Amino acid sequence: MQERYKSIIKFFDDVSALIDDIFFQEISPSLTETFFEPATDLFEINDKIFLILEIPGVKKKDLSIAVGPTMVLIYGRKRRMELMKEGTSFYNLEIPYGRFKKRIYLPSRINVKSTKVSLQDGLLKMEFSKDKKAVKIIKVE
Repeated sequence: MQERYKSIIKFFDDVSALIDDIFFQEISPSLTETFFEPATDLFEINDKIFLILEIPGVKKKDLSIAVGPTMVLIYGRKRRMELMKEGTSFYNLEIPYGRFKKRIYLPSRINVKSTKVSLQDGLLKMEFSKDKKAVKIIKVE
């Protein structure tokens, strides 16, 4: 039985790697560019699943999202402000800039076509409807 789970996990890792190749081109980061993972909230209300990412300063054009029935992959880039040019002397550098990638496994299967996405006030909000066909209730006789 454990072999079966290993093959399922390997399948998701392979799909994830394929999507990485399509959406996320690796670059050689400069000394001041970092890779980070944004804070995330994932919760459920009735038959809806909600996902919220905290990504202040990220523009819509710098986001790529791939949605599957059980997983969401979000890639993006938070660019430095124009004031922060080469040659700038930094005294404190706590705000993350650069590329990010977030993989979220959903708690149940979703209807991919139901996906709603918005970006407002630094929050990426996603709403999904559960796939009712994925759940089958069996009566024990």
